[in-house]
Amino acid sequence: MTLRAKSSRTRRPGRPREEATEQAITQAARQVLADKGVARMSMEVVAHKAGVAKSTLYRRWPSKVELAIHAVAVTFDTIDVEDHGSLAADMRAGIGEAARLMRDPSIGAAYAALLAESARDPGGVGRQVRESLSTRLQALVATSVERAIGRGEIRAEMVDVDLLADVVVGSVMHRALATGEPDDAFVDALIELLADVAYARLRRAQREDAALDAASQNRAGSR
Repeated sequence: MTLRAKSSRTRRPGRPREEATEQAITQAARQVLADKGVARMSMEVVAHKAGVAKSTLYRRWPSKVELAIHAVAVTFDTIDVEDHGSLAADMRAGIGEAARLMRDPSIGAAYAALLAESARDPGGVGRQVRESLSTRLQALVATSVERAIGRGEIRAEMVDVDLLADVVVGSVMHRALATGEPDDAFVDALIELLADVAYARLRRAQREDAALDAASQNRAGSR
């Protein structure tokens, strides 16, 4: 009885232990995915690397593909989404952090492995990647745009959020995977370019509104 009472007092809380276990699994999965790709990745290897039973993995993720996508996608949940006061500043903070994550060898290589598998299986792996991973990254841009609209920096009708997200995320990921690291200078230049386009559209819309108002006043005065 004494031993049982001592054990109950020293038992660690369930949630921290579960979080630590999940973190170990996702880190192991990312590394295995980066090293071997989706095709050669196995739940057995991930479980061994994470120091858990294979059944522990299957209780959370029914397949290695779902585990692989989760292991990469969850890294982007830590990205800063606070309000930094302007469209450019918000996008620079969010996309800049995504670029820094991509410079981590295990994350960048794991992401590349998922993209390669998506190309081979667009209806299966590709669909899951789009639903789980791509939406996280696009949400960073969408949040920045919504705030900018609320501030009056841009107008809703001026921006195709999906297109803008594709341009931003696609440029950063292409830079990371194909042509070199997406360093801060690249991110700054990309965001500045897109912000300039957005503000130029706003100024053009304002000029058009002013011209319409002037024309309306002229017509009213001539009556």
